[in-house]
Amino acid sequence: MIQVGSKKIIWLMSLFLSLIITSTAAGADPSGDARQNLEKKSVQTTSPIVEDDWKHHKIGTLWNRVTNFSFLGDDAYNDRTPSCDYPGGSGNSYPYRGTLWLTARIDGDVHVTKGDDHEFAPLDSVHMITGEDAVSEEDTYTRYYDVKAPLATDHTPLGVEVIERTMAWSSSFAGDFIIYDYTIINVGVDTDDDGVPDSTRDLEEFYFTIRLDADVSKLATWDAEAAYSNQDDLAMSNGVPWDWIELFPQMAGREHGLTLEDVDSTLMFMFDGDNPAWPSEYEGDDDFGNPGADGKLQTPGFIGVKILKTEPYLPPGSFHVNHIYNDPATDQEAYDRMMGVHEFEDFTPVMNPSTGQPLPYDYRAILSFGPKDTLKAGDSLRVVTALGIGSDPDSGGVHSLVKLIEIMERAQLVMDVDFQLETLIDAPPAPVVEVEEWVVDGRVTGIKVIWDETPSLHQNFEAFKVWKSSGKTSAGAYDWQPLGLGTYTDTAGSASWPPPAGDQAGTYQVVHEGVLNGMDYYYSVQTISSEITEPIYAGVIETNKLDEASFKGISPSNPVASTLANVRVVPNPYRGSLSWNNPSPSDAFPWQHRLQFTNLPGDAKIKIFTVAGDFIAEVVAGSAVRQGGATTISPSLSVAEWDLMTRNNQEAAPGIYLYVVDSKSLGSKVGKFVIIR
Repeated sequence: MIQVGSKKIIWLMSLFLSLIITSTAAGADPSGDARQNLEKKSVQTTSPIVEDDWKHHKIGTLWNRVTNFSFLGDDAYNDRTPSCDYPGGSGNSYPYRGTLWLTARIDGDVHVTKGDDHEFAPLDSVHMITGEDAVSEEDTYTRYYDVKAPLATDHTPLGVEVIERTMAWSSSFAGDFIIYDYTIINVGVDTDDDGVPDSTRDLEEFYFTIRLDADVSKLATWDAEAAYSNQDDLAMSNGVPWDWIELFPQMAGREHGLTLEDVDSTLMFMFDGDNPAWPSEYEGDDDFGNPGADGKLQTPGFIGVKILKTEPYLPPGSFHVNHIYNDPATDQEAYDRMMGVHEFEDFTPVMNPSTGQPLPYDYRAILSFGPKDTLKAGDSLRVVTALGIGSDPDSGGVHSLVKLIEIMERAQLVMDVDFQLETLIDAPPAPVVEVEEWVVDGRVTGIKVIWDETPSLHQNFEAFKVWKSSGKTSAGAYDWQPLGLGTYTDTAGSASWPPPAGDQAGTYQVVHEGVLNGMDYYYSVQTISSEITEPIYAGVIETNKLDEASFKGISPSNPVASTLANVRVVPNPYRGSLSWNNPSPSDAFPWQHRLQFTNLPGDAKIKIFTVAGDFIAEVVAGSAVRQGGATTISPSLSVAEWDLMTRNNQEAAPGIYLYVVDSKSLGSKVGKFVIIR
């Protein structure tokens, strides 16, 4: 081991420069928490380790959490944020977590840095980058290392730093995957325990590994350890022929078209099987793909990780499976079972001889590339991967696996053109949507959905699809239904073109009539392209229903009142079982009950009393109960919502209550309402 004192100075200068570069990439004027974080890190004089941080990709069909400590997804048992949620916004989570494992020999001994054992420590926050500075529609950038890991125990660091970039897109061509681009640098080790590398060494027999622990099929309301959810997921790779598909009655005999050409040992995946010892969350015994009580598949998809590129080249090394009962206990054991044996396993090691199918365990999939003979001091290794979900929501099973293969081929194409998706596909953009109440004679009778015509001017434009939703399915996805004609197609002789003209030039609009005040409604307009064949065959491209520009929510209410004569309490009587309440409150989405005072003036205050005259709560015009989660609906000034909690933070008891509306402009009004639990 050679001590090089100048290495510490060089590494600190590199750290400072990277912070400057990162702050520039993230925007010239970072504000709020981002500014404070950057300032805090730029003046580090001791350990460079910063606090854990994460951001979320929410622009495509796949939503996921990106961290600064190597975790792919969110492994929280409660109040989980998007963790490879598919479809995005559903809360339907596919992984428990994915992590990096990096392995090498030091002085002949094997050492593994494992993300799931907290052996990486963050060096930077996660920066979200959009606009001209982004490679994709939405990039992230962060850094972490294993030089010092305060949360790990009995850990021997390799002395590597990881620069992680992710890229995400919204279009249907690339919305089902997220690119992870890793640069791994041999920076050296820390000999004086200040967290700064000061001694260099080469790393022999270096492996890059991704470990995926996917509890495929997990809604936020389900028990995280339920046997029907996390003890029936199965793992496999495309490093073996596809004969294994025939082991499963739910997939056997289906036409899939997969051949030996699709076996290249670069992809691993996990999917939802069936634990025969446990019934489904819903009715029935067989929950392969987790069908719901209504027969609709909840999580039919296959989650996969594919290695798209390594620089310098690393060969596919191995695919192995372990489970909760035989996780490797030591670095040597991890190497002996998961890296050192260069084979791509099928289900043989975990086969139940009596059924001919894999045993229902809580599996982990482990894909390794390497070894690289030597990662010399100061040298780097780049590995580009794709995390994606292939899903056929109607048929599931092998049809979803075929979708995954197709999605990963798209990811490979995007990487091969250096992530410049526009060079592959010239697709029209998503429209900009606005929603507003449709008011007739001073009362709301519908919702007006307005969008701009700009996408229809694109050379590859074909149609608009207009959607409405009044809630979510049992799987957590929006229950989309066509609005108006549904599809407006710009082709010769089409009776549906153009859509109804909007009030403003250059806009279209459709009205959703018969809505109920106080209920939540969601709307989206998609752009549909014509079939795109050049420069590659991309087919028909649809913009994402949840695109930020196109997805809008509203809770209709009458305009701000000019009299107190029409003030109402909705519902009256109040019942806790009503559909507009929140059946599954959590820390992330905490509200449960809501009662509305409607037809208010904008300056109204409402005081609530028991019939005995005890003052228990106060709300004001524009106040809202619905908070957290994916809430996108702004309150109206003509409405005040009450969460049925008293000023002493207790739930209001069933009974009769009085309320007093006070308005400086219109005076006062007294009324009553009833609560029935």
